[in-house]
Amino acid sequence: MIIINELVFDNFCPFSQTWIFNTFDVILQNECTNMEIESLRKLIIDLNERQKELNCLYKISALLKSSDAPLNEVLMKVVEEIPSGYRYPEICKVQVILKENVIQSDGFRATELKQSAKIMVENSEVGEVNAFYIKPIKSETGSIFLLEEQKLINAVADEISQFIILHHFRELSKNSKKVSAKFDISLALGNWLTGLNLEVNEIEDILKTNVDFKKGELILKQDGLVSYVFILTEGLVKLSVEDLRNKDFIFKLSKPFEIIGLASVFGDEHSGFSASAILPSSGYLVDKALIKSIVEKNPKFSNKLHNWYCDNLKLGYDKMNFLANKQALGRIAATLLYLGKDVFESSLIENTISRKIIAELSGMSTENAVRILSELRKDKIISIGKDGIRLHNYKLLETYSIAG
Repeated sequence: MIIINELVFDNFCPFSQTWIFNTFDVILQNECTNMEIESLRKLIIDLNERQKELNCLYKISALLKSSDAPLNEVLMKVVEEIPSGYRYPEICKVQVILKENVIQSDGFRATELKQSAKIMVENSEVGEVNAFYIKPIKSETGSIFLLEEQKLINAVADEISQFIILHHFRELSKNSKKVSAKFDISLALGNWLTGLNLEVNEIEDILKTNVDFKKGELILKQDGLVSYVFILTEGLVKLSVEDLRNKDFIFKLSKPFEIIGLASVFGDEHSGFSASAILPSSGYLVDKALIKSIVEKNPKFSNKLHNWYCDNLKLGYDKMNFLANKQALGRIAATLLYLGKDVFESSLIENTISRKIIAELSGMSTENAVRILSELRKDKIISIGKDGIRLHNYKLLETYSIAG
């Protein structure tokens, strides 16, 4: 049997299943029982099916990773390749449904003999891959499709999902380069604008009024009448609300690329907060009427704005919880984590963030903020230098933040 096993695995790939069967019939007819021969035959059939499935998946994977062709053209090639991984490729027909697009094999016909897998992108179902046998099949096991074939079609659906994401970013990259060149703007701004699903003529209208703000200069005034929104492209801006005692609470620091003042487009015409530049900042003033017009005509852009509203609503809930339930140490810890992770994306909070800003982000006096920062420095949780505040113990800061 050692010789047989070596023969099977040494010769399986380069020789056909028929050749191996014939060889076994000659070699084993006097050395193995019928049951042993039948077992070996089944093993070879199973191995042959696995080889077909793997070869099919390798070809599809290579096709999707290397192709720059249009999406439908690539998916048509995938549809043509999938049957090669099935037991009965000659009667296997495949269909890929991707939102409004339907790509299917020549001679396709939907039957009850169906195997399917969902195409998921960012946890949302965007389509499915369906394999059909268009003629009846007799199965000794009672199952028309193999378990491994389901794994194959699942893997193909995953590969298509990754290709869709890659294709989307390729298109965004091409469009952003065109936009950047056309309007003489940075590639980063071009990427952001095209990512909002804006049309070229809409981008042109948005970029008409470029403005610069000096450090400390007011962009929006709380309770002031607002006729525009501000698209921040460079710098850092603080968004704050002022109480009856003229005390500020900073609820957010805005970085490029964000839209400031968007809430006034569909709500109150007066600003509910103040916005001022922490660093020299620049961007574009956009008339509210233009934003409304784009929203009415461009549903994809409208969806982006809805997502923005939902994110900011959650931010409001988080800030209410912050003020209602956290003590001084918990507030400072949460503020330091916010600055490090969300604003600077670094363990270093740059010295452009003053103690006063940290206090206003934490909803406390500057004196209390300075005292708590000194205690954290003594405990070596943070260090304070000329370049700013460096965070050393994220886990302990997270504990303080959660405990409040």
